[in-house]
Amino acid sequence: MLKQNIQAKLFTYDDYLLLADDKRYEILNGTLEEMSPAPLFFHQIISVRLTGLLSSYLDANNKGILAHAPVDVVFDNNNLCQPDLIVILNENKKIITEKNIQGAPDLVVEILSPSTFAKDIEIKKRIYERFKVKEYWILDPANKVFEIFALENDFFELKDIKDGSGKVNSILFNNLELDLEHIFKPV
Repeated sequence: MLKQNIQAKLFTYDDYLLLADDKRYEILNGTLEEMSPAPLFFHQIISVRLTGLLSSYLDANNKGILAHAPVDVVFDNNNLCQPDLIVILNENKKIITEKNIQGAPDLVVEILSPSTFAKDIEIKKRIYERFKVKEYWILDPANKVFEIFALENDFFELKDIKDGSGKVNSILFNNLELDLEHIFKPV
């Protein structure tokens, strides 16, 4: 019955609120998408490493707040995502509500999994761009690739891409340099 209703109309945030909370979902362009099972262990290790680095940087510089999945980011009534990590700058904290984030975070990070690869690099990337996320990081654990996109003239422009070694610098955060050997270090 749920599948039939999902395909018959555009799914909205109000519909999302009526779902049982035993599964995780996103709404992408009005289509309800069930989230994949838990990511691979290396995905989680990368997430923890990035969380530590970003959290330390944000605290030391009093720049903003970091959150990690699962957190609902409601872009509009037909687009709700649960990125791996998000950063909201202090000046944009008004988008934080008790239940969710209402609007575009300043930074969105997606760590690719085999089951989410296409969705993260195509559909979600276009949604983040459309709703004006300032910076988007895509990390590919399997290939040890780190890409940084920045919003320029309403479109994402690739600012940096590295594979496995070296350092990348955030466009949004001055003096935030990330060592890829540390981020992608095997367990």
